[in-house]
Formats: sequence, structure tokens, C-alpha cells
Amino acid sequence: MLFSKSNPIYLIAEVGSNHEGNFKTARRLFKECIKSKADCIKIQVYTPDNLVSKKYDPKRFKHFSKLKLKISDYIKLAKICKKSGKDFSASIWDKNLIKPFKNYVKFYKIGSGDLTNYEIINEILKTGKPLVISVGLSNFNDIKNFLNFIFEKNKNYILKKKISILHCNTSYPTPPKDSRLYLINKIKKKFKVQTGFSDHTIGIKTMIKAIVFGAQIIEKHYSLNPERKTFRDHQISCTNKDISKFFEKIKKINKKKRYKIKTKMQDKFISSSEKKQNNLYSFRRSLYLKKDIKKGEKISLKKLTSLRPLEGICASNFFKIFGKKVNQNIKSGSVLKKSYFKD
Repeated sequence: MLFSKSNPIYLIAEVGSNHEGNFKTARRLFKECIKSKADCIKIQVYTPDNLVSKKYDPKRFKHFSKLKLKISDYIKLAKICKKSGKDFSASIWDKNLIKPFKNYVKFYKIGSGDLTNYEIINEILKTGKPLVISVGLSNFNDIKNFLNFIFEKNKNYILKKKISILHCNTSYPTPPKDSRLYLINKIKKKFKVQTGFSDHTIGIKTMIKAIVFGAQIIEKHYSLNPERKTFRDHQISCTNKDISKFFEKIKKINKKKRYKIKTKMQDKFISSSEKKQNNLYSFRRSLYLKKDIKKGEKISLKKLTSLRPLEGICASNFFKIFGKKVNQNIKSGSVLKKSYFKD
């Protein structure tokens, strides 16, 4: 579980990719955020080839290629953060980069898109580091399956409460009406875990309300200029001034009124705004081949990877597909389909 040393809740400032692929901008973002009251500074770490299929989604592949930094740059940012005394964390979208960041992260973050990416989650579990997971685009059964997988691979994560779950809507920006903050407390009661909220709305009003609904962790994108139009993440971001204002506002919240909000406790489902943006398809991953495979040959670890978009077999089947024979020749880069395994 995560607890702040100086704040009533734990605040994660998500720099994400607001550096837009420029290391000097990234360094400035970190140094400015260090001056804020945020507990943790987080960034997105990836290599485009191990995130998005160039064949099935060339537009998104190009998008992420523009926003990436060198791996050495990500390490430099982690060191800047650690030296300041702030916690550092990262959403690492490439399983090969999990171990290199082990000594820098306070915890690993799994975004909503990787809730079913059991390949990466399994690598994180090997480190023993705490895990914070956003659960946008999911229902309660998805969350249950995720927790069952973790218990199967490393039960200490469950028994020692090393998992925190953030309610989230993946729409950029999220309409306030789609925030459904009541789910924060419902997730806490249903799964007995520390809960919070990953906020993609514009401004700080919704993240303030999330505290009333029981959030113990808040994640909010961070920018030097939320008015910047070149990249959509800026508009949902906060500044140092916003962070200070946030903590001033939540001081006035009556603790006795928390958790007592009367509302219709609906089940968790994908919101209309997420459906409109087709986020399930673009955020979640499928199983793809890294190498050619011949008819009758078995699927091996060396030939399998998990990539966006969600074109075929869900990435959650990564460990179930090993050893299965294919019924035809399949080229490298192809998405796996159920029909490839039928007699």
C-alpha cells in the first residue's frame, strides 16, 4: 500500500509523454514537478516496436515513435527524481525494460490498456515491487481474473497487500458525468484493496470529489502548459499551482462525510465516451508472432509477443497459448486468431 509522508493522500504526477519526445522538455518537467507537493513523479517508458503493431496500426506506431525518448534518457530522469527525494514510478510498456528500472521505481504502474497484458505483469511480479493498476475499460470479472492471475504467480502480492487499484475512465478528456466516482469505494469493498482514482478530466474538480468517494491515491497528468494544443494529454493535466490548490481544497473536506454519498451502485462497464473513442481496440493488446511459423509447429515463447491493437486473441491468453500447434503457415508480425488452432 502507498502512503504519503506529508499529504493526506498519495498524489502521483503523471508526466507521461508530455515531453513530446524532447529530453530537455522532459528534464524541465521533472525539475518543475519536484517543486510541487506531489508525492511521486511518473513517466511512460516504451519502445514502439514492443508496444504497437506497425502492420495493424501504423498511425499509432508513428504517434508513439514521435513521443519516445532514449532508454538512457528515461534512466536520467529517474535519477533526477530519486535524488530530489520524490518517489519515481513508470508505466513500462516493454517487458525487456522491467528489470533495468527495478532500482529506481517505488512501484510499477500498469495502465488500463495493460490490465490483460499478463506477459508484462508476470515480469513485474518477479521483481517483488508494489503494483498500482488502473482498471479503465474493464468490468469486475476482468479485475477478478487479473487478481487471480497474480495470486497464481505470486500470492504474496495479495497476502501482503502490495497491490493498489485505481478507478479510471480512459477517455481523453473524460466527461465529468462519465467519471462514476462511486466505483472507487465499490472496488475497495469488493476486492479488499487500497483504491484510488486516475483522473482524465479537465481541471481538478473531479479529483477533489474523488477524495469524498474514498480515494487514497490520486493520479493526474502533469504539464507546464495545459493550454498547449500539440498533444492531447496537456489539456487533462495539472500544474504546480493546481496541485497546491488541490491540497488546500481537500483540507476542508469533512472526513465524516466521506464514503456516505448516496448513489445508485451500478456495476462497472465501459462508458459511452470510451466506446466513442474506440479505446478498447486501441489500448488493449492481442497476441502477435515475432517470427514466421510453419504449419504443425508449436507456439514458443521466442515467437510470441503482446501488442496493440486488440485485433485477435486477447493478450491475457499469453500463457495458455504455449505448446499449441498452428494449422497453417503464418508470417512474422501477424496477429494470432483462434482459427489458426482449429483442426
